[in-house]
Amino acid sequence: MKKLIIAILFCLLGSITYAQDFSGSVSGPITHTNAQADTTLLTITKSRTSITFKYDVSKTSGTVAGTIVTQYKLTSATGEQWYTLYTDTITDGTVTYVHNLANNPGVYYRIIDTTTGTSVSVHNKYVLYRALTL
Repeated sequence: MKKLIIAILFCLLGSITYAQDFSGSVSGPITHTNAQADTTLLTITKSRTSITFKYDVSKTSGTVAGTIVTQYKLTSATGEQWYTLYTDTITDGTVTYVHNLANNPGVYYRIIDTTTGTSVSVHNKYVLYRALTL
């Protein structure tokens, strides 16, 4: 009987998988010329075991500078405060920034991509989120 219970537990544990719910581009390619801003809004409603944000910045010319800010909030209510998860400083050159969350603290997300100075750069934003399934 004990062996049967252990076998059933292993079968149940083996049936738990991580399903990929969405993976892909959420914005881009967008070309920024000199000082320019771009905001991407996302809604992730269900509980997620993993959310990964990836930002690609490709320098075309000039000196690339600026910031990429990832924020969240709980409701769509007007006037609700946005909370900052990550702030990346864009450096001069072609770079990739990747951030992984172990869960989703909010429902609404925005990625604010702002360049400064005199430059031309191409920006892409990607997201991957997964849910635990039984």
